[in-house]
This record gives sequence, structure tokens and C-alpha cells, in this order.
Amino acid sequence: VQAVVVDRGAFARVGVGSLAIWVVDVLTAVVVFQAFGVAVTPALLATAFFAVSVGNLAKILPLSPGGIGLYEGAFTLIVFGLTTVAAPVAFAIAIVDHVVKNAVTILGGVVSMAWLNVSLTEAVEESRGAERSETEADVDGAIQD
Repeated sequence: VQAVVVDRGAFARVGVGSLAIWVVDVLTAVVVFQAFGVAVTPALLATAFFAVSVGNLAKILPLSPGGIGLYEGAFTLIVFGLTTVAAPVAFAIAIVDHVVKNAVTILGGVVSMAWLNVSLTEAVEESRGAERSETEADVDGAIQD
């Protein structure tokens, strides 16, 4: 984080990348709306942006694996509350939207692992090793204090 904050070029690249990801995230929802026969209007675009944003923020709460249910609930409430889309249709759109996004994430992860020759087993073992090292450093620091 610190390297990005002090380097304007890195900050700009991260900002542009983040914006691109959010645009694709919202456009995915819009495509799903269209697949359900919902007409895309400027008001729907704004609502989709809001619903996707709040849905993603809802997933931050550690209440379910992958934010399953939280995203759909927030998305459905916003779409149903701000548009003429019926609640069951809004819920179905939310489910399909979340499934598509999770499928792309999983597929992208698998392709990236193959491309970068990363072993999931080794990554988990390295992660556990790093956690142990941090815990040992914390214990050592506490003993020295």
C-alpha cells in the first residue's frame, strides 16, 4: 500500500485498474438484467451501479462463505426498492450475476495458477509457514517487552 501511495504512476495504474474492474462488474449485472428481459435505462444503470456496490460491500461482513446470500439480499432490496423489477426477478438476477462473477473468479484463478505454475498445496503451506513466523515474532516480541 505504501509503495502505491508514494508512487503517482503506481497510484494511477491501481486507480485505472480498479475503475475498470468496477465497470466490468456493473456491466455484467446489466447484461444479466437484459438476459431477464429488463430494459436498460439510465435509471437502471444507476441502480445497477448502486446495487452492485452495496452488494459487494455487504460481502465484507464475515457471515457466510463468499458473501453468498448477503450480496443477493442487498442487490435484491435495492433493485426491487428503486425499480419496477419484481422482487423474485430481482433475486434471480442477483443469483445469476453472483454465480457468473464467482465462476469467472474461480476460472481466472485456475488459469493464473497454471500460467504461473503455482501449486495450491504449496501456496497453502507457504501461507501457514508465514502465519507461524508472524506468531513466533509476536511471541518473541512479547517476551522481550
